[in-house]
Amino acid sequence: MQARFVRLTLAIVLFAAVALTACGAGNGGGAGSSTTTTIGVSFDILHEIRKAELKGIDDYAAEKHVKILFSVANTDASLQAQQIQNFISQHVNGIIAIAQNNDQIVASIRAANAAGIPFAAIDRAPSPGGQLVAQVTGNPVADGGLVAAYMGSLPKQLNVLLMVGALTDVNAIGRRDGFKQSAAAYPNLKIVQELPTNWDPTTALNGVTNALQAHPEINAIFDPSDYLLPSVVSALKSTGRFYPVGDPKHVTVVTIDGDNNGCGALKNKWIDADVATLVGNFGPSAIDAILAANQSTTPTTEKVVQINGLTLSQQNFAATQAQVWGCAIPPDAFK
Repeated sequence: MQARFVRLTLAIVLFAAVALTACGAGNGGGAGSSTTTTIGVSFDILHEIRKAELKGIDDYAAEKHVKILFSVANTDASLQAQQIQNFISQHVNGIIAIAQNNDQIVASIRAANAAGIPFAAIDRAPSPGGQLVAQVTGNPVADGGLVAAYMGSLPKQLNVLLMVGALTDVNAIGRRDGFKQSAAAYPNLKIVQELPTNWDPTTALNGVTNALQAHPEINAIFDPSDYLLPSVVSALKSTGRFYPVGDPKHVTVVTIDGDNNGCGALKNKWIDADVATLVGNFGPSAIDAILAANQSTTPTTEKVVQINGLTLSQQNFAATQAQVWGCAIPPDAFK
């Protein structure tokens, strides 16, 4: 009788343990919990434009009751791979990434694919080889074309120094190609020199300085990012070519991004125009695609979204600045 009582007690204890385990699996607080949608976000770097992109993600995630886990690779592609693997190990419900290296991130996308985790790329399109639920970027070709269109609209002959970012970056190549394609339609635009910068401020400073000295006829600069704008201004100053908008000796400068330095330079009449990238719209599109993929019972087709920039210029600055994220932030370089 006693042995049977012991066996019955053990059976009850085991049943309770199994029940508690099952409840914990369904309602726990882990990243992949059925009660909370969790998205891992991996950025290549965290400067002002990335902060604006992250704010767009955070604001929309709060609206959609989505939890965000954030990491930044600090320009280290290997570290980014480790961080994404950590998200996968935590069984997140989706991953959003800005690739540090377009080629190397493909392995991380494949790893997420194998784990059944929807993966979205924003800002920079990765190389082919992995399955994305969304690829949300600016439109670099269109943005480069907007720069040329603005320069071409000015009533003067412009001899242009065409700066180029990293030759391995699709955004840099797109902005260059878009400018060249559009510039061909404007007789007053002549490209004097192309200057690769590898997105490096020191390389940009030295290159612009040398170009201005070698080609004194240069009277316009296409700077492909506000990130390099301080280098451009320093080069103009060091060569005695720095004059504000409206001065007959002014060198026309048009850039892309719409960050705080670009807006500051516009306010101070140091540059003529800035094609602002509407980065706050990137994250919401990616989140929507991940949520849809998690609700779908069939494979999700990749959603490709390209968001055109907005030309912010001396002519429309007062009316347009409120639409540009960087204009709400005090400039770093232009006090």
